[in-house]
Amino acid sequence: MKRPVIGVAFARADYTAALEAAGAEVRELSPAAGPAQDALEGLDGILLTGGPDVRPALYGAAEPHPTVEIDDERDAFELPLARAAIERGLPLLAICRGVQVLNVAAGGTLVQDLPSERPSGLNHSMVTPKTAISHDVGVVPGSRLAEVFAPSLKSDGRLDVNSRHHQAVDVVAPGFVVSATAADGTIESIEAIDATGAPRAGFCVGVQWHPENFWRTGETASLFTSFVTAASVKTGGHGL
Repeated sequence: MKRPVIGVAFARADYTAALEAAGAEVRELSPAAGPAQDALEGLDGILLTGGPDVRPALYGAAEPHPTVEIDDERDAFELPLARAAIERGLPLLAICRGVQVLNVAAGGTLVQDLPSERPSGLNHSMVTPKTAISHDVGVVPGSRLAEVFAPSLKSDGRLDVNSRHHQAVDVVAPGFVVSATAADGTIESIEAIDATGAPRAGFCVGVQWHPENFWRTGETASLFTSFVTAASVKTGGHGL
C-alpha cells in the first residue's frame, strides 16, 4: 500500500521519526517550495512544527511583548500554507508553534507571554529532558482529541503532557473549538468543527505540547497514527 505523503515545514528529527513510525512518507517543505498552493501539490497531509513566535501584528496586537522572538520568513510561508490546507480540507496536525500558526491563520489570537500576562503555578516550559511530564490537561469529551487518546486518558479524562512554550491560544478562531485545557485555564488543544459543532471530517487538530518527543516509547503514537490514517484516505489521487 502506498504510504501517505505528509509535508512538514521546518522538519526536525523527532517529527520525522514520529510520522515515519506511523506509516507516512515525509516531504520537507520550505519557502523555496514556492507559494502555498504549489507547496501542497502531491501532499496527503500537513504537519506544522514548533519554533519561534508568530509576529503579533498578524493577529492584531499593537506591540510585541519583549520576550517575543519572531521569524518573518516562517510566518510568511506557514500562515498561507495553513490557510490553504484548511480550505482544501487537507488533514493537518499542528504542534506547539504550529497550533499558534493554525489559530492565527484561521482568524484567532494569541497570549503573547503566559508568565507575565497569565501567571500560574503550572510550569509550561520544562525544557529538559524533552519527555519530562510538566503537567496534565483536561481533554473535552466527544472531541477528536478524546477519541485519539482514549487508551491513554486517566479515569478523570486527563492526559499527562510535556511542555515547552510561553505563548498559547487566546481567542479561538472561527470554525475551531477548544479540545484540551491545562488546570490554569491555558488552552492546550484546538480542533476544527463542522456546521453542526461536531469534529470536522478528516483531521485538523493542534496541540500545544510536544508529542513527537515520545516517538521512541510510543505514549503518543495514537495521535500520529490517527493523523496518518486520515491522510491515507487521500493517498493515490492525493485529494488535490
